[in-house]
Amino acid sequence: MRFHRPMTPPDLTDVLKAPCRSCGAQLHFSADKQKLACAHCGNTEDIPFAKTKLVENPLTYRFENQQLSSAPTEEKRLFTCGNCGAKTQVNLDTPTITCAFCGSRNVNPDAQKTRLIEPAGVLPFRISRAGATERFKSWVGSDWLAPSDLKAGAMLDQLHGIYIPYWTFDAQAASDWAGQAGYYYYVPVEVRDANGRVVTQQQRRVRWEYRSGSHSAFYDDVLTMASRQLSAQEGTVQEVSRYEMNDVVDYDPRFLLGWEAEVYSIDLTESAQKAEALIRDREMNACSAELGGDTQQGLQVDTRLTNQTFKHLLLPLWICAYTYNGKLYRFMVNGQTGQVAGQRPKSAWKIALLIGGFILLVALIYWFTQKR
Repeated sequence: MRFHRPMTPPDLTDVLKAPCRSCGAQLHFSADKQKLACAHCGNTEDIPFAKTKLVENPLTYRFENQQLSSAPTEEKRLFTCGNCGAKTQVNLDTPTITCAFCGSRNVNPDAQKTRLIEPAGVLPFRISRAGATERFKSWVGSDWLAPSDLKAGAMLDQLHGIYIPYWTFDAQAASDWAGQAGYYYYVPVEVRDANGRVVTQQQRRVRWEYRSGSHSAFYDDVLTMASRQLSAQEGTVQEVSRYEMNDVVDYDPRFLLGWEAEVYSIDLTESAQKAEALIRDREMNACSAELGGDTQQGLQVDTRLTNQTFKHLLLPLWICAYTYNGKLYRFMVNGQTGQVAGQRPKSAWKIALLIGGFILLVALIYWFTQKR
């Protein structure tokens, strides 16, 4: 399949110039006000939260060229970090950039251009920098096993609000399944105990029953992260990725004003294969539930996926770091819901106290058992 280059859209540097109507300063998108706001004079301007362009693209990714001829594209300005290689979308009037992934500070050159599949939608930030900081303060000392002085001693080091690229997939799944469901039952058996006496024990047996059937389900908005830079922290990202997808609106570059945005580094083909594997796993679990039984063996599931579509979205995330006793810890805050996940140090004496309490409890239980 050939990729037909669309007409060149306006330069992103022109699109992202949004001067304040009052003083002429550059506007930014305010998470608190949900408007374009001027940091110079305080003026605000409305921005439409439209949902007229959130269309699904047919998924036909099994070809050599990973680009889709039907997918809209746009011209991006990219900054490439000289330290770790991460690519982020930037405003050209920002003289320096702190990389959200490695923390290095870089001079912002005239960023290189590339042509990408354009986002269909964006989930605007609702949690501001101050809001992310407050959630950090509430979260950092909320773990009982954390050091008692963690909340006071943790120094917030880095705080980046960044739009993370995601692919979202829809698919209709139809599965045929067959397998054996095992049902436990017990029979009395005479055996000799440790003292040589004959005693009767209930021994478990399994009654196997062959079953087959079918299952179907529609999978909507299966999210896969498209950032290879965050792959090492994918577990943490998944913890904070419970977004309310009904709030996704049409992509408008003005939502990115004042924020960073990463360009996807995991392409459509790889992400679609990951989403397909996830759907097949869910179908396997659903068919296993329908097979039933106390145990199972030989479950075979044949799943067919049809009506597969995709969207490219930008979702908000605060990537943060803090220092405690000279050591750096990382955490993340969902830019829409404020959910927090990440690393926290543990108190050695609290862990020792917990282990000691557990050992004492086991000893007491053993002592009472022996007294009987």
